[in-house]
Amino acid sequence: MLQDKAKAYSRQKHRLAIAGLILPPVILSVFLASGLSSYIKNMSMAIPANDYLSLVIFSLLTGAAYYAVNLPLKYYSGFTLEHKYGLSNQTQKDWIKREAKKSVISFIISMPVVISVYSFIRHWPLHWWLLTAALWFFISVLLAKFAPLLIVPLFYKYSPIKDSSLKDKLVRLAARAGFRAEGVYEIDISRDTKKANAAVIGLGKQKRIVLCDTLLRNFTEPEIEAVMAHELGHHKKQHNLKFIIFGGVSILATFFITNLLFLKLHGVFWNDLLLSGFESLVLIYAIIAALNIISLPLQNMFSRKLEKEADQFALETTGDKDAFISTMKKLASQNLADTAPGRFCEIVLYSHPPISRRISFAESFQRKK
Repeated sequence: MLQDKAKAYSRQKHRLAIAGLILPPVILSVFLASGLSSYIKNMSMAIPANDYLSLVIFSLLTGAAYYAVNLPLKYYSGFTLEHKYGLSNQTQKDWIKREAKKSVISFIISMPVVISVYSFIRHWPLHWWLLTAALWFFISVLLAKFAPLLIVPLFYKYSPIKDSSLKDKLVRLAARAGFRAEGVYEIDISRDTKKANAAVIGLGKQKRIVLCDTLLRNFTEPEIEAVMAHELGHHKKQHNLKFIIFGGVSILATFFITNLLFLKLHGVFWNDLLLSGFESLVLIYAIIAALNIISLPLQNMFSRKLEKEADQFALETTGDKDAFISTMKKLASQNLADTAPGRFCEIVLYSHPPISRRISFAESFQRKK
């Protein structure tokens, strides 16, 4: 049965996701405790350069070592498992090229942050965490605004949707939600995956409606309208602003706690290191990764609440709960989603309510007059 297949796929994805949460702080801690970070630092500083260039070299080598340790999990989760369950269209060559491109982009984006954090610790040791939190928040907002427009096109191609009738319906739907889109586009994710999705991306004047080509091929117009009404619900309910505020508070709390643990652990385990040493950055990221295990369930709980609000908006706006329910069932089938996961996995890993809950909500929904 399809649901048995989905259950088996989800169980493996859940285990890999849990491993993906636990491994980062463990790997970084091992780097510190084993002396590998100090060894890489000495290698980096042996090259005649100033401290900041040595820091770039240190970050590159440490990042490469971390990636190498994490690669088996990444490869199995992102390539092997997806092919095993018939969800991926990627060749191995395409996967390698995409991973290489993602690594380069991540390095380019992260280096200004790493250099800034090192500078903050070095020159403002009492307030580095507050300055870093402000920088982290600023970059997260920039990425939310520009990543869909500058980074996503490096991996996928945007093109205006060809179905003018559907486009007009979506534009009218968006207008009813008070959303003025720069355009309605499709994105060619089918070269990588069979999964389907849609989104309203960008901020300000850069907002656009984006539909995956896998969605356009396999869903009816009422179902596509249901999906898009949900996405427009996020706009109408100002969820982007709420996510930004929630994210800002989370970032501030994370770095405040990180600073307390950083000073405690630094003094207990690495008291022979300078507070502004390169290894300190590894310790900071290990602490942040550990705190992420605790904060992720809170983030997901908040996200599930907003997703339910968006579902309600979609049902109120379209007035077509049959289309909404059939959409949920198709998404579950096409994405091999577990419609009723265990409560623990839901709390820790799910940013959306499970599909069974979304269908039950729709079935019991009464549209306001």
